[in-house]
Amino acid sequence: MKNIASIILLLLTINMFGQKEANNWQFGLFTGIHFEDDGSVTSLSSSIESNEGCSSISDNAGNLLFYTDGRNVWDRNNVLMPNGNYNAGTGLMGDPSSTQSGVIVPKKGDPDIYYIFTVDEPHHQNAAVYPNQFPGPYEDGSTVPSQDDGYNNGFNYSIVDLSVIGSNGSIGDVVTRNTHLVTYVPDDPDQIKYKCSEKVTAVKNRSGSGYWVITHFVNRFYAFEVTSTGVNPVPVISTLIPVVPVSGYRRNSIGCIKASPNGKKVAIAHVQISTLTGSTQQNGSIWLYDFNNETGILSNPLAISQDTMPYGVEFSQKTKKLYVSYDNSFTNFGGIHQYDLESDDIPGSDVFIAASPQSATLQLGPNGKIYRAVVNSPTLDVINNPDADGLLCNYVTGGVSLSTGTCYFGLPHFITSYFAVNIIASNKCFGNITHFELDTDDDFTTVAWDFGDGQTSAASAQNTVSHTYTSVGTYTVTATINHQGEIHTETIDITITTTPTAYQADNLEECDPDNDGITVFNLSQNNSLILGSQLSTENTVKYFDNKENADANVNAINATAYVNTVNPQRIYARIHNSINPECFQLTSFLVSTLNSPVVDETVNETICLNNPEGLTLKAINTNPNLYTYLWSTGETTSKITVYQAGTYIVKITNQLGCSNTKTFVVTASDLAIVTDVIVNDMRDNNTVTIMAEPPQGVETTYVYSLDAPNGPFQESNYFERLTSGIHTVYIKDTKGCGIKAEEITVLDTPKFFTPNGDGVNDYWNIIGINANFYPNSKIYIFDRYGKLLADVDPKGIGWDGIFEGRSLPSNDYWFVLKLDNGRIIKGHFSLMR
Repeated sequence: MKNIASIILLLLTINMFGQKEANNWQFGLFTGIHFEDDGSVTSLSSSIESNEGCSSISDNAGNLLFYTDGRNVWDRNNVLMPNGNYNAGTGLMGDPSSTQSGVIVPKKGDPDIYYIFTVDEPHHQNAAVYPNQFPGPYEDGSTVPSQDDGYNNGFNYSIVDLSVIGSNGSIGDVVTRNTHLVTYVPDDPDQIKYKCSEKVTAVKNRSGSGYWVITHFVNRFYAFEVTSTGVNPVPVISTLIPVVPVSGYRRNSIGCIKASPNGKKVAIAHVQISTLTGSTQQNGSIWLYDFNNETGILSNPLAISQDTMPYGVEFSQKTKKLYVSYDNSFTNFGGIHQYDLESDDIPGSDVFIAASPQSATLQLGPNGKIYRAVVNSPTLDVINNPDADGLLCNYVTGGVSLSTGTCYFGLPHFITSYFAVNIIASNKCFGNITHFELDTDDDFTTVAWDFGDGQTSAASAQNTVSHTYTSVGTYTVTATINHQGEIHTETIDITITTTPTAYQADNLEECDPDNDGITVFNLSQNNSLILGSQLSTENTVKYFDNKENADANVNAINATAYVNTVNPQRIYARIHNSINPECFQLTSFLVSTLNSPVVDETVNETICLNNPEGLTLKAINTNPNLYTYLWSTGETTSKITVYQAGTYIVKITNQLGCSNTKTFVVTASDLAIVTDVIVNDMRDNNTVTIMAEPPQGVETTYVYSLDAPNGPFQESNYFERLTSGIHTVYIKDTKGCGIKAEEITVLDTPKFFTPNGDGVNDYWNIIGINANFYPNSKIYIFDRYGKLLADVDPKGIGWDGIFEGRSLPSNDYWFVLKLDNGRIIKGHFSLMR
């Protein structure tokens, strides 16, 4: 037994949001959800009425502050802010039918000030009358101004001040409304008619001093930085493929944009890239870009899918996976798809996750799960483990029920990178030095640690610290982080456990049925030996086919049905603490195979029912004394005699205790039963057909021979060109149960006879009749005038040509033959002298 020391990192992930700004979602028609501290979800009601885009914001304790559909702004009590009321003429310039409509961004250093960045729905009918107002109605029947104000308003921001009480008592109000930001080429006469797409996202900048708000139009990304000084109206512009022409608007503008939680990637969905105004085509695409969250520059475009119809996009919490919601209205490429961002071939890593009738928004929640909007439904679908591979992500249809209201295409979206942190703990085995690391992409000033056992460390700029625990147990470790003057407190629970002992296991031997050195082993029968007196409820035993995998605790083999690869083979057993798998020891043992009796698994035999001695079955042909036997009949000899058809099984065991079974399938056969003989005689070509069948319960076939007991035999039961007289047909069983002989007769009449006493042809008679065939037949002979001349017994020598004592002259004479079976044969012959 060898004690193995190894470091296994346990990644303990804290909420993506260091605070709880995304804990309340208002969306769809009068509905919403709230995220509890344990990650569970409860249903809310709201005043929002939005088909698509919306956004909401909470304080760092998870209390709702306000929400918007891009036109209207409601406070935490669902009261419309007076200066954010579209129907009252004070609305914002977003649109609830814009894919993302708006996103809320806080102002650094001022807890009361928030920016709402909005994108309008750029409509081709508005553009057609630019710069004038489109009077309506639209192609879909909607009117101005109830559904749209008739202008393409572009990209704007408004400011909400929560310290202001609205004239109607709202907590907070819009104090600056619809400041225009240029996200188009002003000199381009087509771009200025539309001004923006329906896409907007926000992400923290590298230093943590503010945020980047990013939108896209045609072939440019516009990144506006928002800091404690306000909104910088001069964007960072990245010109990249593809080009999404305004000639295909309005639908070319549809689709989401998202920044990744780690701030390093941007994904964008173009539902189509058409050149035909107002058209609907299935030539959209998904693109992935690198994002520099220090400079605001996007680069390295990568096409994830093309000629599809994507709408929603979302990153998993650890930015390992990208999810896309495709519409399948015009293509078979619909539903939810996953892409592996750690793959060398991200587009090729596509995994189909779930079918969906329509595309819709995907949104990452503060609990690390991704939620999918279900159009016109009281439910949301949920991806429970978004960072897991393929179907392990655990997609659940209807995973969240909405107690009030209805969901449509949109869910609220947020800044995707609030202060995110991972705490990595290693060496949690008692007696080791436990290491902690603060893992974050953001800069921080200091971090202080409380190890949960009464010991602490002073605040330091270092992101690593070590500590030795003096006893086993569970400890709450707290990291107090100073980030840009803001204090964030994160806590995790770790458990310090002892390392179990791996006791020596037995070598295992198993019988090998086909003696190829490979067989199945139940390794788990060694569990009790390896555990000793240690509890299986507290420790886990696993098996590996090499030491490297055992050390790393990867690629464990099937403990109850392991198939060895070499003979003998060394197996490594690992016992580790069930709470802390990094606390482990190894032991090893050999597995080897034993030879089994070599037998034919199935043997087909035939028993001849006409053989009273039966059939002898032999279990093995050589050295029968080296084995023991157990037949299905209960007999224990090396051979048995059976007298009827059936299946007989014998278990043959060698001196090593290894067994194989041999199965005898015994079928019955027997001599044929002749059911009929069909003779066509008295003609130039005499024929015979033998009708034969096996006895009841016998399945066999027969072959036939005429007058030749040793053959040759033929499969056909038909013979032709037979000579007259007595013949023997031999019917042979093809399974070897003998030959049956069947006599037949072929009748014929001589054409003439010469009764001159020379001993040759002196008598006329029917050929083929004797005491066995037609014994009671009669022959009547007439002259040409019909006078009866003789009544002949065909069993006798025949007619000698004499009538009433005198020899009749040469002439033709007639006969009538009456057979036993009622057959009457008539003909004539010649008497020649």
